[in-house]
Amino acid sequence: MRDGGRISQPMVFPTDHPTNADQPKGIKQVLNEQGLWRQGLHLDCKKPKICSIDSIDCCARRLLSQQPDFLEQKSSVQEVIEAAGHLCIFLPKFHCELNFIEFFWVQ
Repeated sequence: MRDGGRISQPMVFPTDHPTNADQPKGIKQVLNEQGLWRQGLHLDCKKPKICSIDSIDCCARRLLSQQPDFLEQKSSVQEVIEAAGHLCIFLPKFHCELNFIEFFWVQ
């Protein structure tokens, strides 16, 4: 959001870019365009066991993953299913007791 309006950010360089035409942008470039990149920021946490799960800016991956537009983005599968007029419900993996279909398969 900028000035009350939604802005779409392309994830590839434009075709007229001098060196990277039609190439995907990296995390650094995306954060740079958003004004979030800072000197000394690493791609991954250097000490993942020390990093707090609540930390939002310990590394570039975490910083990007916590941005509102990334948190709200639906997966391609979910978008296709919902575009067809259906509900898309993701259930926890490996917890069959939480999956309603298991009640019908029980003998």
